[in-house]
Amino acid sequence: MGGKNFTYKGYTLVRKGNEVYYGNMSDEYVSKIDILSTKKVKNLEIAEKVKVQLLPTDTENLDLTKMKPAAVRGSLYEAVEVAHTWLGKANE
Repeated sequence: MGGKNFTYKGYTLVRKGNEVYYGNMSDEYVSKIDILSTKKVKNLEIAEKVKVQLLPTDTENLDLTKMKPAAVRGSLYEAVEVAHTWLGKANE
């Protein structure tokens, strides 16, 4: 990849397989987006069911009672928009 990161609305996007991480590791929270299912449109695989959740970046002091809820959306765009809203509120 040459060290180049993709960003959206000021947050970094990193994809590994069907997982996308959205946010900055220097913040208190990041979002994890799981692509649950895809559909083929022409020659492209498009996400059609996506789960988004907010995760703390401090995994050493992880308190499972403070885990944030998850949401399922119908596209990667919708999931990233939810993640962006949640990150803005959680990292204030």
